[in-house]
Amino acid sequence: MSSVKAVLSTGFQSEGELVKVGSVPYPKINDDQILIKAKSFAVNPTDWKHLTFAEADYIVGSDVSGVVEEVGSKVEGFTKGDVVSSFIRGNVSSAKGAFTEYVIAEQNSTIKYGNGSKFSNEGLKPGSYPTSLIDTYEGASSVTLGLCTVALSFVNLGIKFGDESNSTKSILIWSGSTATGVLAIQVAKLVFGLKVITTASPKNHDFLKSLGADAVFDYHDTDVSRQIRDFAGDSIAYALDTISSEYSFQHVYDSTANSSHVAIDNLLGLQPLQIKTDENRKVSYSTTLAYLIWGQDIDLMGTIFKSSTQLVENYNDLFVKILPSYISKLKHSNLRVLNPGLESASEALELLRQNKVSGEKVVFSLN
Repeated sequence: MSSVKAVLSTGFQSEGELVKVGSVPYPKINDDQILIKAKSFAVNPTDWKHLTFAEADYIVGSDVSGVVEEVGSKVEGFTKGDVVSSFIRGNVSSAKGAFTEYVIAEQNSTIKYGNGSKFSNEGLKPGSYPTSLIDTYEGASSVTLGLCTVALSFVNLGIKFGDESNSTKSILIWSGSTATGVLAIQVAKLVFGLKVITTASPKNHDFLKSLGADAVFDYHDTDVSRQIRDFAGDSIAYALDTISSEYSFQHVYDSTANSSHVAIDNLLGLQPLQIKTDENRKVSYSTTLAYLIWGQDIDLMGTIFKSSTQLVENYNDLFVKILPSYISKLKHSNLRVLNPGLESASEALELLRQNKVSGEKVVFSLN
């Protein structure tokens, strides 16, 4: 096999013209990498956002699931035939991305599923599917970028695994019904034993409580920050803003005002100078960018995000060593399954770009 099909950037921005299906050379892995034969893909906001400045003929996509086809000589813990999902940095190279028949993946952003032999090769039919344990290729493809993000965020927040005091501490997860929020709630509760406070529209309150949230507040309420303060007292030690707008960032800050010290993380590079703050409060701030897990600094439109050896080690301790024991207990978000085929990538990306998706992960299988 000399070439494979892939979803490629076009360099155009018109509706329906962001991507095309073309051919790329059959990928070759290095000693530290894994080659995955793809089964299913999920789209993320980062995919279409990167396409606004990507050059033509870059492989698109960040989330894939499938079967290990080949492992590098230095790879540990994976063998040919394993069912896996992986987070890839797509949209920046003509050699690497998720939306292709054979995908180059890194070890520390790949998840192995012990129940993978039970995954159906048939694929889910187009339609909507409720949240469930991860038992399909479609479900598996929907979680990996989110879990990598949550793991790195919790490292940045300084949350300690196995700390007995976690049971007395709370984490505020702003907008728990987002794909990242759904996973963050579960990891905070199952892995770290934290009390979980979150926000969502009323229709999602029961769902988020079923995932482990101890309290859910309606972010539409004008006094939502006061409600959270009254409920939490000084228990909130950590906060993750999954929306990461100035509006949500301000609410997260205000909601944690009773805490003597709080660590606040966001996902879009927001800085405290962008909101109203109290200089007398003790607050530590961080920004999580999942691409940093591979140890390289990232330049995003002129802003440099720094990685470090220590950051990668701390992330690997959680994602590679601790999290695998909990994968079988985690649930994916609601799914919207499109028609099979790489051609569905265009529709999937437009759904996200036009803000036509809420409370679902959009996925499509290879065939």
